[in-house]
Amino acid sequence: MGVRTYQQNPCITGKEGRGMSGGHFDYLDSRLKGEIFGYTDKPVNVLEDLEISKLVWDVLDLLHEFDWYYSGDTCKETYLKAKAKFKRKWLGNKGIRIRRIIDEAIDDLRQELYETYGIASEDAEAEDGDEA
Repeated sequence: MGVRTYQQNPCITGKEGRGMSGGHFDYLDSRLKGEIFGYTDKPVNVLEDLEISKLVWDVLDLLHEFDWYYSGDTCKETYLKAKAKFKRKWLGNKGIRIRRIIDEAIDDLRQELYETYGIASEDAEAEDGDEA
């Protein structure tokens, strides 16, 4: 069996010898996300405030991106893009963000009520009307 060698990510500069691949924070971001949100692929309103729940989700995603960059798994540019996206979303135009959160909450409530009362969604009714 030969000696295993590891190659440094070529787009990372100045990181030689820094830590293991991934896990700089001991995968705490992933564990926290699982503990707080359960095992889901999108944020849910676990903090009884949709905006705060989504913010926490996105902070954990940003920490994950930093973790991968700092550990040498991704380029600095990848982390910088994720950071810029986070800042645009959370530190940018608050009015647009709040409107989007309200619209999403209304859509979620509408769907929940349709399912609760066994009513077809407006989209399904429109499709049924087209077939008549």
